[in-house]
Amino acid sequence: MIKARFVSVLSTLAVAGGALADENNHKAAAIPVEGSGGILSAPSFERYVQDETVYGSPGVHPHVYVRGAVSVVFPFDVDVERDSGISDDLELNSKVGIGYNAAVGFRLGPGPSPADVGVGYRFEAEFAQRFYDTDSVIDSDGSTVEDIDGDIEVTTIMGNILFDITTEGYRGYAGFGAGYAMVDADINDEIDDDESFALQFPIGVEARIVDNVWIDFGTRWLWVPSLDIDTDITEFSVLTADVYLGVLVEF
Repeated sequence: MIKARFVSVLSTLAVAGGALADENNHKAAAIPVEGSGGILSAPSFERYVQDETVYGSPGVHPHVYVRGAVSVVFPFDVDVERDSGISDDLELNSKVGIGYNAAVGFRLGPGPSPADVGVGYRFEAEFAQRFYDTDSVIDSDGSTVEDIDGDIEVTTIMGNILFDITTEGYRGYAGFGAGYAMVDADINDEIDDDESFALQFPIGVEARIVDNVWIDFGTRWLWVPSLDIDTDITEFSVLTADVYLGVLVEF
């Protein structure tokens, strides 16, 4: 009798132990394990999980780049003083010109690839030249006061700081530049030059060809104030908007 009862107790414990083990196994299977996906592998959570191939590795990654562009230069009318001393509400009227710019830069990007999506910062040194003609001095209502034959050449050396945002295939940017301008003026066969500080505001967008090569399209607004020259025109400023197309190669 005692033996039968002992065997019955052992059988009961075995059944209970098996049930408990099965329950623990089910609970363990419900707990996400690192590397097994867990709850974030569910379809409803997939859009919240960042893919490293899209977003890049965390941190800031340095890249060196070079770029160059050709531009169409649009000069704005600027206040001017003539050698005659008559300077009330007179402006220098100029024609559309051409130019180019080239730069070497250092970019802090969001990932090891230049095409990684995210926010970047750039610091660049730029050399640029602009060439345009000026053909008249006008008054405030646009009437011609004097016809002139003039050529303006503007050479700038600038330091630029740019902020950019990269998406898949495109990168937009905007920034600020400051530097040094050398301006040569040939007015009615009288030649003189002057130098001044310069400010500019670059805005543009780049389209990716491959990971590190981009087509660059944008505009640069340039302002060079307070130029004094010894010609028929004695004082003027430079204010231009360049529309340019170029190539940027990033490493």
